[in-house]
Parts: sequence; C-alpha cells; structure tokens
Amino acid sequence: MKIITIASAKGGVGKSTFCCVVAEMLASQGKRVLLADMDIGVRSLDILLNVSEKTVYNWGDIIKGNCEYRKAVIEAKKDIFLLPAPIDFSNDYTVDGFKEMIERFRKDFDFILLDAPAGLESGFMLAAGATDSCIVISTPDAISIRAASYAAEKMKKSGISDIRLVVNKFNKKIHKNINVDEFIDNVGAQFLGIIPDSLEIYNSVNGKKIPYDCKGNQAFLRISKRISGENVPFRTKLL
Repeated sequence: MKIITIASAKGGVGKSTFCCVVAEMLASQGKRVLLADMDIGVRSLDILLNVSEKTVYNWGDIIKGNCEYRKAVIEAKKDIFLLPAPIDFSNDYTVDGFKEMIERFRKDFDFILLDAPAGLESGFMLAAGATDSCIVISTPDAISIRAASYAAEKMKKSGISDIRLVVNKFNKKIHKNINVDEFIDNVGAQFLGIIPDSLEIYNSVNGKKIPYDCKGNQAFLRISKRISGENVPFRTKLL
C-alpha cells in the first residue's frame, strides 16, 4: 500500500480532478482507493464525488477522538472512498497526529491519495509528514512551473525523495513549443505523464464517463498504470 500526496503551490492546476479520475482508473484495475481531502475549510472532493449529503465526520474528528476512524470514511463508488477534511483548523492537527491517524488506513486500501491544498501551509505540511511519495501537478505555463518546483522542493525538505511530475491541461496548439526535458529539469521531479486539456475529463467529475478512446482517458490510464508500478513506455510525441 502506498500513500501519495497530490500537490502544487498554485491553485487551478487540476489536482482534485486528477485525484478523482486517477482513483477511477485505479479502481477499474481492482485497487481499493482512499481519497483524503487536505484542503481544510474549502474542501472540494465531497462535491466532486457527489457525496456531500453523506458527510458526517471528517479526519479531524478521528484525531480529536470524536469518532471511530472507519466512521469518517464515505464510500463514493465501488472501491473508491473519501475521508473528508475538517471545516476549521485546530491546533490538535499536528504532523505526528495526522500521520498516526492516516496510518490506520494502510491495511484497508491499496492506495491513499492525499489531495493537498493550493499553497504550502497547514494541509500541505500535514500531508508531507505522512506521505510515501508525491505527484506534483503543473500546467504548462511559467507560473505553474515555478509553483511546482517550489512544491517539489518543500517535499524534498520534508524527506520525500520519490517525487513525480504530471503536466496537466496540455493543448498541443497552444503549447507546441514546450520543451518537456527543460520542464522536468526546472521542477526537479521524475516525469509521470502529460494530460491533454479535455472537456471529457472535466465532465467526468460530474458523473459522465470518459470515452475509452479519448486522449484524456488514455493519458490517465497510462499514468495510473505507472502509479501501480507497471512499466508503461512514454510516447515519443506529445499527445
């Protein structure tokens, strides 16, 4: 079982959507996946997974002893589960306390994805202290690249060496001159894959199934297999 933080220092790069779609792909391969929302206060995964009305407890309640740890978990879909974030921050939410809490779930799931908030403060630092590895999400623009680099550096300082990069919302017409090798060097992370800017992907978080043969579906499928440890070759051309 592996705990993976999905991170960026910038909002709007598609972290939460990435978490939901990758969870779908992993579940389709027979994996049990827990999504932990780390965005204290804002929260979004319960909306994207359409389980807001089922939310009673959150991981903060587990840390505070308000509920037994399994009671905070919501089954969203077959083999996909959500651990919601608290509404407010508390001094009870320490790095050690969060790590001890999330470790209880190791035996129950094949993957735990920690959806870190934009920025590198409380939720990010809690995730960094409990994770095995990190996937940094960036869109192909200078600000996002800088933010991804900063997030990767913060992870390294937290002792995480397994850091991978996903380039999201790639449009070959707009970004035709992108140099992927330079992109990877700037971020300082192992390349995991490129995801095209795709309406089908955005629609998928609203309950619509991604067509199997669309480029977005195929990109996520390749990435999910790499996450599972399969040796999936990289394409020689960008999408």
